[in-house]
Amino acid sequence: MFLLLLTIALVAAANASSVTRERPMFPAGRIVGGNDAEITTYPYQISMQLFGEHLCGGSIIDENYVVTACHCVDDLLPRDITVRAGSSKIGQGGSVHEVTKVIRHENYNTNIYSIPSNDVALLKLNEPIHFDDTRQPIDLFKQGEVSAPGNMSVITGWGDTGKGISTQLQTVTIPIVDKNLCNNVYKRYGGVPAGEICAGYYGIGGKDACIGDSGGPLTINGRLAGIISWGFECGSADYPGVYTEIAYYHDWIKKHIQP
Repeated sequence: MFLLLLTIALVAAANASSVTRERPMFPAGRIVGGNDAEITTYPYQISMQLFGEHLCGGSIIDENYVVTACHCVDDLLPRDITVRAGSSKIGQGGSVHEVTKVIRHENYNTNIYSIPSNDVALLKLNEPIHFDDTRQPIDLFKQGEVSAPGNMSVITGWGDTGKGISTQLQTVTIPIVDKNLCNNVYKRYGGVPAGEICAGYYGIGGKDACIGDSGGPLTINGRLAGIISWGFECGSADYPGVYTEIAYYHDWIKKHIQP
């Protein structure tokens, strides 16, 4: 099924499946086929919480800002959102930060299948994050930088692993998939919008992000290359996961970060 990695029912054509996922066709995600991870290895990872409950992932990009997927914050008020940083556990430890401002991409939208475009947003925190070995900002891919097909990427997050809910941070490594191939795979649903990249074991499956992982990081060589956005099913051999491409939105992100 499709995932907005947030639970979203999709209205599809008569011959299409209904879609969910935290990513737009992902409902709120999960890491499938991954392993337990420690926050000291991925100190940029945060849990974005709605009324104290995990909703999406995100990445620390400086002491005052977190970047996440726009579909994670669509219609939410800053006062409803908190950010937990510095913990490997989904609902305990680390530090909890209030959000004072949500900056959504001004051209964010979805098509009739709930597939998002411009799926990027920033959360401004009430107080700066104090950096240590569990809380650190991540460097961004530069504007126009290429995430080449075949490059290995790392995704992280919390959620259903396929064997139940995991409270421990999960990680999995997957290759970047050629954009033309990915666009063709999703052609019946409108294709892959500009500013998105794909990753997964196409033709094999078994490792992916899923419900609850939306908004979380996809990294290449320790830098942020993507934001978990959407996909069809979790770990499908035929449908790679789709990620907002940081290199496409680098300048937008930098423009909206205020000292």
